[in-house]
Amino acid sequence: IMIKVEVLKAKHGDCIFITVCDEGKEYVILIDGGLDTTYQERRRRQSGPLKEKLSKLKEEGKHIDLLIITHIDYDHIGGILKWFEADFPKEEFVRKIWINDDVTIDDTSNLNNNAKHAVSLLKLLDNHNVAHEGQIVAGKEVLFDWGKIYVLAPNAVDHNAIAKRIAANLDNKLNTSYHINIKEHEKKGWTGEDLTPENDASIAILLHTNNGENGLFLGDANIDTVIQSISNLKVFEKPLCCKWVKLAHHGSKNNFKPEFLQLVDGENYIFSSNGDYYGHPDKEVAALLIDKTNAILWFNYVERGRSMITEQDKNDYPDVMDRIKEL
Repeated sequence: IMIKVEVLKAKHGDCIFITVCDEGKEYVILIDGGLDTTYQERRRRQSGPLKEKLSKLKEEGKHIDLLIITHIDYDHIGGILKWFEADFPKEEFVRKIWINDDVTIDDTSNLNNNAKHAVSLLKLLDNHNVAHEGQIVAGKEVLFDWGKIYVLAPNAVDHNAIAKRIAANLDNKLNTSYHINIKEHEKKGWTGEDLTPENDASIAILLHTNNGENGLFLGDANIDTVIQSISNLKVFEKPLCCKWVKLAHHGSKNNFKPEFLQLVDGENYIFSSNGDYYGHPDKEVAALLIDKTNAILWFNYVERGRSMITEQDKNDYPDVMDRIKEL
């Protein structure tokens, strides 16, 4: 049994295919759909990477066993909504859907965090009589022939939260931390800011196969909730050895803490963003992983990862460019 991971180029969004291969059988999981343009470009109507991937699956006679929509931010739900509006899939193609649907938002002025998009998607599911599973919260465990999925986040409080305000739009923000050397980052200590209620309510999972391979896929989840959930998994020794770790919120420092590395020993860490709008990922996260681990750092936009490495970093960490790879 093995886990294959494909991270599509979804600009500053997330769109991840996970394939669990088990004795000739494949179990396909899609986590989020990126922006609407991940499915189809707006002006030229050109197929985006998600639409191309779905077409390939259909041509090969394959299907999606589980679609997980981690939360309602548009860089995660937009591509799914565009897909379902344009080409609603048959039930035999998308077998099961997870989406937490009881997080509502009063202020919908920010189009990047608009509850109306989630409502539109849920209405599409209802109109096509397609069931979905909600109440996906920490502590939920689902058994499969190949292994198990452990839900690590959100907790029940965040799952039920109602957002009163939405974070202000950040337009093409540059990340000012990239020019700071890794060792300087390590001297500064760790600081982070509070998350939006939408991110607090994000689904995060641990995928565990019967032969012991683990993958963490953290959506935009609250790192404190994730750390607490991993600590509570008594059936696993710590640190938890993971083949893949998809970092929360595109590698944001607000969704990561050094304590995570005491609980998780990851071979491969995934950063999924081209850096538009929010300046992700933060170099503080990459710096910590480069300095404290021997892991490989994978980027679906590899130039973003390379851009944060200074000449001093190359001198301090001679293998650093070999550890930054394109997924």
